Amino acid sequence: MNWKWFCRIQAALLAAVILWGTVLESHSQNSPSPKGPVILTIAGDISKSNRGEATEKRDAFFNYHEIKFDRAFQLDQAMLDQLKQGTVKVNAPQTDGPVTLKGALLSEVLKLVGAKQGMSLRTVALDGFSTEVSPEKVAAHDWILASTQDGKPLNIGGQGPLWMVYTPSKIDVPEKEEQEWPWALFFIEVTK
Repeated sequence: MNWKWFCRIQAALLAAVILWGTVLESHSQNSPSPKGPVILTIAGDISKSNRGEATEKRDAFFNYHEIKFDRAFQLDQAMLDQLKQGTVKVNAPQTDGPVTLKGALLSEVLKLVGAKQGMSLRTVALDGFSTEVSPEKVAAHDWILASTQDGKPLNIGGQGPLWMVYTPSKIDVPEKEEQEWPWALFFIEVTK
């Protein structure tokens, strides 16, 4: 091999190592990773991620619900707790009287994952129930991803791990309005 080609290859390898290091550093700075159990995964039209694609073997629950993605952003409870929080007081059909729900503001969660404004959301509950939230509905309310009710975690088997709610038109939530609130939420897909 002549010296000229050797120098070119060496320069190309050095550039690749520097570029890869910059990508890894940028990824780690912009995309924190969960340290506890993942309770929410967001995929779709997002600019930040902290995990790769869903695979059949590793992600059996996603596969069961026919959820596929190339990359996603996963959050644990601690990550959600670090975001700006909101509180909603309601008396809903699923509650025994008035309760206080608290959780991360949806707008902050969407900002964290790099979702643009004006997007639709497809939510998926643990039982597979899926809802579409239009861009207009997302913008019309200050949604929260409630993780506690009266200071106690929402249970799986109830409305947990997360219940996506907004302040209702009145504390006694009309059934039609309450039906817009996805509960037992574990997955959100951001779409145009």
